[in-house]
Amino acid sequence: MSPSSLRSTSIESNRRSWQKKSQLVDGLGGEYIVFTHDISLTGMSLFADRQYKAGQLCKVDVPVFVGSSLRHYKFNCRVVFSSLCGLKGFRTNLEFLEVPPENKTLIQSVMAR
Repeated sequence: MSPSSLRSTSIESNRRSWQKKSQLVDGLGGEYIVFTHDISLTGMSLFADRQYKAGQLCKVDVPVFVGSSLRHYKFNCRVVFSSLCGLKGFRTNLEFLEVPPENKTLIQSVMAR
């Protein structure tokens, strides 16, 4: 097995499917609807209608029902890469810049599924 296939296997085993309609705010203040695809302890990937540049900073606001109330989790991120992925739009991988304790709890609960 090649080192790249080992890395790919490792990355996949550390991610969980997590599909949520969300909002991305780019570094210029533009607001866009995006759809999360998966999440890990270090970042998330999503599908967007536009391409983002590697290194670009953004914020992602993800609404999640906690019990009977809707809670908005905000993630500060940096774009790792963004590439066209068929009709789904641009698959964009983001790394978290900081993860507040309440976000860590959410991520851990998703990862435990």
